Amino acid sequence: MTDALPRIGVLERNRAVGTRIARVLRAAGGLAPVACESDPATLRAALSPEPLLLACDVAELDLALDWARHRYPHLRIVTWTTGDMAAALEAASSPAIASLLGWPAFASMPRPWELLLAARRALGDLPEPHFGDLLGWGSAHLKYRPRTSSDRDLVVSEVALLATRAGATGRIAQRVGEVAHELLMNAMYDAPVDQYGEPKFAHDRKQNITLDDSDAPTFRFGADGSYLALQVTDPFGRLRREHLLRGIARGRAAGATTDSMTPLDTTGGGAGLGIFRIYVGSAALLVDVAPGAQTRVTSWIDMDLTAREARSLPTSLHLPR
Repeated sequence: MTDALPRIGVLERNRAVGTRIARVLRAAGGLAPVACESDPATLRAALSPEPLLLACDVAELDLALDWARHRYPHLRIVTWTTGDMAAALEAASSPAIASLLGWPAFASMPRPWELLLAARRALGDLPEPHFGDLLGWGSAHLKYRPRTSSDRDLVVSEVALLATRAGATGRIAQRVGEVAHELLMNAMYDAPVDQYGEPKFAHDRKQNITLDDSDAPTFRFGADGSYLALQVTDPFGRLRREHLLRGIARGRAAGATTDSMTPLDTTGGGAGLGIFRIYVGSAALLVDVAPGAQTRVTSWIDMDLTAREARSLPTSLHLPR
């Protein structure tokens, strides 16, 4: 019967890798069957006529997008690469793409916890996870509600110190502070709008501000011994997929490297470059948006990577719908 055919597919030319990924996706899909093949025609024959999720290497992304456009209108795509993210980022404007996974070249597969996260979000069958669920069970986490520019600076200083206490090197703690600063700048200066929908503070990001309680973001910091997680939630829901991708593209075009401390060419203005700094400062970045209600951005920073490794590895990007 066709309704018993798998609605989740893995297209991977390395059989061992494909089998590992399929096991993770089977768990993410509630132990539903997963079709795993190295040949596209064989995979299509094995899939349900209405598949929901296709996982593939970025080398297969054009094919996956063609399937989403012309064959399977409800298909969501999770793709991965061990190399440069340029091709995946260029294609990411398609709403069919749910997640771009940066696969550390020294690992045997994309990070399993990221595959689970990506698949569950793509399948859309779970409520939004709590912050503590995004790290290992029993992790330490704290919450802040900054309202003023001084509050922002105190939070940035404190989380950099907490990163050091968690065991991060000085370079990683500095990176944590940079990412925290940019997350809060976006949430406190770029996100707030007045009753007419006009930005309140984005025109001058150097001014000192005081937010109403209802406008203040929530900032969370967590550590589980392997990763540090930073999350900011604002009550405006104004960040769109195209804004996110435009900011990353602009940072790349400005001649920046994947070292977030490298100065950027801002001769055309600074708008959007904060997003790029958050992206390159992270091992993985998750963006969820409820339009007009909430934007939530979560950054993971890998405590085990050296500065050189962090600069060379692709950053994962879990995209808003």
